[in-house]
Amino acid sequence: SKVIRDVKTQVAISSQIDRTLQKDQNEDQQRVKILLLGSADAGKSTILKQMRILHMNGFDIEEMHSFKKHLRFNVFQIFHEVAIGVHDCVPNIPDDEKNVIVRFAEGLSWINGMDENKEIDILLNFRQMDCVCHFMKQYPNYSSLPDNAHYYLPNLASLLSTDYTPTAEDILHLRVPTASVNEIYFSFNSTKIRLIDVGGQRAYRKKWIHCFEGVSAVLFVASMAAYDQSLDGVDSFAKPVLHKDLFPAEHTTPKVGNRMRDSAQLFGEMLRSPYLISSAFILFLNKTSTCRDTVSFSTLHDPISISDGSNEQDASEYLKEYFLMRKSKKDVDRKIYSHFTCATDTKNVDFVFTAACDIVLQKSLNKGGFQ
Repeated sequence: SKVIRDVKTQVAISSQIDRTLQKDQNEDQQRVKILLLGSADAGKSTILKQMRILHMNGFDIEEMHSFKKHLRFNVFQIFHEVAIGVHDCVPNIPDDEKNVIVRFAEGLSWINGMDENKEIDILLNFRQMDCVCHFMKQYPNYSSLPDNAHYYLPNLASLLSTDYTPTAEDILHLRVPTASVNEIYFSFNSTKIRLIDVGGQRAYRKKWIHCFEGVSAVLFVASMAAYDQSLDGVDSFAKPVLHKDLFPAEHTTPKVGNRMRDSAQLFGEMLRSPYLISSAFILFLNKTSTCRDTVSFSTLHDPISISDGSNEQDASEYLKEYFLMRKSKKDVDRKIYSHFTCATDTKNVDFVFTAACDIVLQKSLNKGGFQ
């Protein structure tokens, strides 16, 4: 009868769904799950992009087409910070430039709905203003200047031209905050890997727990450039802080929310998480080039003084130990694989990812019974 046929059909469909779910579960168990964690603007998404370049097919046509839009907004963000710096650091701003500086410094809501060509004209004109040129020459490593400023600004006119085709490196330098969970699947040395990138803003951290099940390794990314930056209310931009406020010996709660302290505290919290207690930990101390460029203009708190620019290696080791000291007493013997990285350097990322994963992933596979 028709009723019996309908029941058989439903049973067949249900069985097919069960087989599919079981197949997906089996495949997921055979994958090594790596979780990219870290605070906002540390470089997690750039690491994920690098994996796409190194182990997948790079970027698709849609991402190429959206590059210009993201680039313009990135440059507006850069010029917002430049305007604040000009206002604070450059005396005697010409009257015809002062209004433009004030407009940029107050925010960017006024660009909403603006025509693309109008945006380009505004950006190119801003870059050529005398006060901006003076500021960029005198303060190239201003604390709140976004990391991609020195990549995009020298060739801004070419990058914004209508016939320009972006390179993979151009896209790597884009700053597009992760507001959700992004994941990719790829093979590394015959091992299937599931790499998950989650938003680093403090507002998103409560959602991380949904990704903690079955994590083989945590790849925690920390920005070395954050040592002289402070947090604002929404993690959107870095603000300069006085170096005397950094890393007090007694590690008391600072009056200013320092970005590196926030990152180190988050690292400690993840180490202590009961969900990640058996997960291997890889620490990527990222943005080494940015840190190297700025240390000669800054002074870290004692015991490291790098005001003469001659102790970059000591400063790097100090910052690494600042993170490693977040291990609790019961984790004192827990192995953490730390590496200095530059996430926008494909060769560097390939080298450190391979070095870290050859050890960590093999241990994870052995523990799971895979050879």
